[in-house]
Amino acid sequence: MPEPDPTRERIQQLIADHPVMLFMKGDRSAPQCGFSANVVGLLDQLVPEYATFDVLSDQAVREGVKEFSEWPTIPQLYVRGEFVGGCDIVNELYESGELHTLLGAPKGRETAPSIALTPAAAAALSDGLSRAGGDGVLRLLIDARHQARIVVAPSDASDFTVESCGVTLHVDPLTAARADDAQIDVEETRRGPRLKVLLPHASPDAAQGA
Repeated sequence: MPEPDPTRERIQQLIADHPVMLFMKGDRSAPQCGFSANVVGLLDQLVPEYATFDVLSDQAVREGVKEFSEWPTIPQLYVRGEFVGGCDIVNELYESGELHTLLGAPKGRETAPSIALTPAAAAALSDGLSRAGGDGVLRLLIDARHQARIVVAPSDASDFTVESCGVTLHVDPLTAARADDAQIDVEETRRGPRLKVLLPHASPDAAQGA
């Protein structure tokens, strides 16, 4: 009878304990490679909670999970005990909408949301876009935990555009589903002014600054 493999048993337990388990380099808050950061970004858009394991912290798990899945690269995603794949496959499933279905996540809104900017927020965003230069647009991003941020980034063909106070915001369908009736203002903090995104349809502790 073969000796038990403690590393394999540990990997099996991690997968069994977490409905969505990502073996990656770094962790959710600080990915340590572009491929891991890519998968984290997709999962953040779809599910509020999932588990990660930093393979850089444990060489045995780093090599053992490759043997366990018969997959040679990191990151590796498991959902409800089943191996889904690495970065390329997760991206393909996201683009097709299959990842949304697999995770039980909505595919997004089909119409543009209602978003209101105060004059102060509009001025700040206009100034930021001007300073950024280039061909980027202002994109409002709201993840599955209702954490909001506004970035200057390329537009996407699936984006909705919303205009308020002379400023145009781009939102993807998932953000659109979370952004309806959002209000964007500027608030003063000890570190200076910052944008504040208020999401009336989220829980009070979910509305985040941007």
